Amino acid sequence: MDILVLARTACLSVAQVRQLESDDSDGLFYSDAIKRQAYKRLLMILGAEPPSVEVPEDLRDAAKVAEAHLNTLDQIVAMSQQPTINRSTFDELSALFAKLKRHKQFIGALLLLVVAVVVFSLYGPKRIEDASLLASSSRAESTPVLPASTPAISEMAVVTSTPEPIRAASAVSASSTVAVASSPSTTCAFADEVMPELTPFIAQKEGRYVYVVSTSNVDICVVDGNKQATVLQMKAGENRSVYGVSPWQVSSSHLSKVQIYFQGGRVSLPDAATRVKLLEVSVAR
Repeated sequence: MDILVLARTACLSVAQVRQLESDDSDGLFYSDAIKRQAYKRLLMILGAEPPSVEVPEDLRDAAKVAEAHLNTLDQIVAMSQQPTINRSTFDELSALFAKLKRHKQFIGALLLLVVAVVVFSLYGPKRIEDASLLASSSRAESTPVLPASTPAISEMAVVTSTPEPIRAASAVSASSTVAVASSPSTTCAFADEVMPELTPFIAQKEGRYVYVVSTSNVDICVVDGNKQATVLQMKAGENRSVYGVSPWQVSSSHLSKVQIYFQGGRVSLPDAATRVKLLEVSVAR
């Protein structure tokens, strides 16, 4: 039989088969007992009777034979256990990075979740508060206000027909100017005089209305492009909307105590101004 076929059939290596044939003692078998078992297995495969071997004195005692088998098994188990490898710190870090690469998708998702939680905890409550304030301001702006009553409009029409005496009387003294301005029902009308022209920084809505918020008790005159005048007698903390067409004229003796919103944004008022003109601009898309 070919030696390679014989070795595969007996589950041995070619070197072990050759050692059994030549009776060399190269230490290819772990013990003599294992070597004898391999020798008998080869003889059985080749169809030969195993030789009669005299049993040594040590093998006649059953207790010694059992102890020898246990020692052999212990030695085999000891050989099968791999010793602990003393790895360096660099090797441990390399193994850790290799594990991280295998799970990089899960780790990336976990990092994104942590960043989202941190950002929400830092900026989330502030954004929610700003959104609630903006929603309340939008609801206040959407509240329509009816124009002034008919008697007031007719009285203002009379004043409009004779603007020259009013301007002359207002030029007499500063005290008379304050007195006339304090009663807007007699002075609220369209004016041709030069006044500051204001536009919103960013236009978000059409200029079909003016939204006014008062910080104290004040009288306000609002005139639209059709020269339709509206008198607002407002209390502290009150807000009103006046509808019409652009351009608008807003006047008051205490205009600095008024907040004016036009086209969706607050208008910055000049210092010491009593009358301003609001010009409509294109809505930003």
